[in-house]
Amino acid sequence: MKEKKKWLGQTETCDICHGNLRAYSRFVDGKTIMGPWALMCKRCYLIYGKGLGTGVGQMYNSETLEKVAG
Repeated sequence: MKEKKKWLGQTETCDICHGNLRAYSRFVDGKTIMGPWALMCKRCYLIYGKGLGTGVGQMYNSETLEKVAG
């Protein structure tokens, strides 16, 4: 069985609103409409995210830290 990719970085706060990422079931490491990449909570991703996929962003489960999309 293929091993799922896991997030290995910091997962405490959203880079945009500074809210707790664990308050949401998912978080995104992705490109923003402003240009730079950010670690985003679900709310900020819906407002500022560019999408999911190679070169755009990846979504992770906040509890297991496993990649779920992108």
